[in-house]
Amino acid sequence: MFGFFFKKNLCDVWDNIFYVVITNFFSLIVLFGAAMAFKYELFLEMNEAWRKPLFLGTFIVVSILVCSVAFAGGENAANVAKYNAPKYSVFFGGLLHGLVEGFKIGLFIGLVGTVAFVSIPFYLSMWKPADGSTGSFVWLGFIIIIFWFLFATFFALQWYMPVRVVMKNGFFKCLKKCYLLLLDNMGFSFCLAFLNLLNAILTVVTFGLFPGMTGVMITNMNAFRFRMYKYDWLEVNPDLTMEERKNVPWNDLLAKDRKTLGPRPLKSFIFPWKE
Repeated sequence: MFGFFFKKNLCDVWDNIFYVVITNFFSLIVLFGAAMAFKYELFLEMNEAWRKPLFLGTFIVVSILVCSVAFAGGENAANVAKYNAPKYSVFFGGLLHGLVEGFKIGLFIGLVGTVAFVSIPFYLSMWKPADGSTGSFVWLGFIIIIFWFLFATFFALQWYMPVRVVMKNGFFKCLKKCYLLLLDNMGFSFCLAFLNLLNAILTVVTFGLFPGMTGVMITNMNAFRFRMYKYDWLEVNPDLTMEERKNVPWNDLLAKDRKTLGPRPLKSFIFPWKE
């Protein structure tokens, strides 16, 4: 199943390369502004006690803006995952709505990052004091709890945008479903994170143009769409045993998608006019 998921995602992003590149400019603008802001704050003459709160505040604002741009392309990502063409009008029309949605999840990510940035060094200093003494293992326990919370949150948030766009649930219900999706699809969530890591590397190589944030959103939407096939199958087969539930008939569930996508040899990506 993962092989077809990789192929479909590659085709979806490549077939809509102009849309991907153009919309990625907006995320690049946000990231460039963030880099300039952090650079300015780094060399700004000010009381050092205020520098860290200023950095953290800027991080929260950047998180909100990045998530807002991501959500502007949410509906188009859903359309692409369903083999429909994206529309620029939908993207530009979604910028205002994306700001509302991006504020919620961006604020959450910013606050989680801020708590981690502040709490982990604090508890680490309590566990290993500067005077060389050994602190209580209670502080180590706090560090472990925070680490695993951050670990789970990182993988769970891959599902947030697709869940919110497709299922239209409220913020906290979406978050709950993200963690449930992670728990029920641990291996696939790790594979999705690995694919997004490849997306990130390719984005750096192409200076943020391809696949960029838009490509990542399409990837996550495709992943969620395939997971929904599984849950639809479970819904129409409620009497399956725990062992039978593990044997998802992916070949049958993906048969229509395979037929719709069709064969895509490598040369079709480079020389599409020869197909």
